[in-house]
Amino acid sequence: MKAGAMSRLNRKMAVPILLLLLSTLIGAASSFAQSDEEMDVLRMVYRDQDLVTPSRTAKPVSQVAENVTVITAEEIEALNAHTLKDLLCYVTGIQVDSRGGPGSNTNVLIQGSDTRHVQVVMDGVSLNNLADDFAEIGALPVQQIDRVEIVKGPASSAWGSALGGIINIITKSPDPDRRFGGTISAGGGEKGTGDFRAETSGTAGSAGYYLYAGGLTSDGLTPDTPFDGGNLYGKLQWRADPLTRLQLSLFYNRWQRGEGRDLANDFAFRGNAETLFTTLAVTRAIGDTMSLEVSGRFSRKRAGQSLDQLSSGLQLASKGTDDLTGGGSAKLTWKSGAHNLLVGTDVDSGRLESLSVAGGKQRQTRWAFFANDTLALGRFSVTPGLRYDRTDTNGDFASPSLGVTCRIFEQTILRAYAARGFNIPPLALTSGDGFFFRPNPGLRPEEVRSYSAGVETPVSRFLWLKTTLFLHDIRNVLATESLSGGRFTEVNQGKQRRQGVEAELKTAPVFHTALLAGVAFVDATDRETGQRIPDKARYTCDLGLDYDDGDALRGALRGHYVWWIASPGDNGRYRTFIWDLSLSRKIFETDATETELFFTGHNLFNGAQHLGDNFANPRRWFEGGVRFRF
Repeated sequence: MKAGAMSRLNRKMAVPILLLLLSTLIGAASSFAQSDEEMDVLRMVYRDQDLVTPSRTAKPVSQVAENVTVITAEEIEALNAHTLKDLLCYVTGIQVDSRGGPGSNTNVLIQGSDTRHVQVVMDGVSLNNLADDFAEIGALPVQQIDRVEIVKGPASSAWGSALGGIINIITKSPDPDRRFGGTISAGGGEKGTGDFRAETSGTAGSAGYYLYAGGLTSDGLTPDTPFDGGNLYGKLQWRADPLTRLQLSLFYNRWQRGEGRDLANDFAFRGNAETLFTTLAVTRAIGDTMSLEVSGRFSRKRAGQSLDQLSSGLQLASKGTDDLTGGGSAKLTWKSGAHNLLVGTDVDSGRLESLSVAGGKQRQTRWAFFANDTLALGRFSVTPGLRYDRTDTNGDFASPSLGVTCRIFEQTILRAYAARGFNIPPLALTSGDGFFFRPNPGLRPEEVRSYSAGVETPVSRFLWLKTTLFLHDIRNVLATESLSGGRFTEVNQGKQRRQGVEAELKTAPVFHTALLAGVAFVDATDRETGQRIPDKARYTCDLGLDYDDGDALRGALRGHYVWWIASPGDNGRYRTFIWDLSLSRKIFETDATETELFFTGHNLFNGAQHLGDNFANPRRWFEGGVRFRF
């Protein structure tokens, strides 16, 4: 690196590094003085819960070297969220480009990544499609979610093609404490917005079930963005014997929507999709230290898009895709002494049918072998990992990783992580067939080398702080190249660097009220030109207050701010916070039932925050409803 570039990097990173060191020193000093009473308060904030996403086997968060955020079912309900988009926009380090109200088209970026670099998984099934590697989160319901585990940064050593990170959706399991119970909710708001849900769950003997159905509708909170969707989810579990468990799950989601308009060109955009997946998994304990899980999966994703003329309503163009993928996994886990060892394999074979790909049909087969171990050595834990992936379209790739954590005091954890990751080019780029576009079957996977370090620590009696520094160097970046005759193609060209810092804090409840805050800085640059990469969020800030009296009243106030590196011609507006307030009040309760009213005010101060004027955010609007538990 040249001296001038190194000097600029040092200046940019000086403040984050000082913040990291200061928080470490303050936290270390305060840890010496924590009384038992104070530590009880801090444990209300810090939970050494088990996470499964970083290594694909459960281990305490104190042994996780990656930068991970967890969203729980309790938080989902407190926010009165409709879809996954409503949760991710408040996560530090995640940037969400939403194109309207409930159910709207949404792009999600992690630490400045591209949307295709973020892998979204539910029940072990990838929700990213084969055509453009896009995962539809704007229309993904949340009622069936038990928690969401998010790894920020490459997760390739465990999951494969996940250069930017992974969002792992862990669904609810059958309620083990009752035979029959559930929730029914109905809500409505402005512009014909309605959200209707019902779920039931229970266990009888060795069998358990969880069932959910829901629907979301809206006339559109911004022009030409109506939404109409319905979804189903079911999970059945059967304990065949004390050592063997079988689990079957099924998910179905259907929707159609308007995706905005372009007044200058007299265009309106429409979209529709239908997603179905099912999984079957068998888990068998082998003695006291080993377990084997074998699972199979099948998914089908149909999607359509059209371009209509606003003035006449005529359809000018349309395209559709039909994505069928089947596969399976096998994982062997050994937990003994200092070791938490996992070895496994993934196999998936997909077929994409579309008039937009050469021959109208393209296939892709992927298989992988992976292994990782978490060695607990006193205050230290060390996690080496390695995965080998091979595709029949883009060759092979090896993804090593190494993570280290150090618990220097009871509640202070230092983390360091290094990894190599990749992303497979979408089939639309290697096999796409268009009048002006030329496919490039020789595209190689995009590659990243990533480094991160952080600390999680108490800095006072009631305050918890987490800080993470990160650096991602990306090569073989996909870029558009112009050809003769006005044609174009995609090539592996150039290098990028995404570096920055995240800081999060939260307080223990005082008078039933807790404060949350998070800031993130991302410097995304072209390493060859030194220019900032457009359409990336440079600064994000999240603020919040949570209230819960433990009896009848809950509230969540959230403020979100994004500063984009936007193209001036798009007329973006993003100089203000967007504030949302969610409240719920229990109004009736018996031994077996609860009735609760809920209310949400969106964009309370009527702010504007969007990348371009063609996709403006909804202004102030309100909704409310009732929730009945039995």
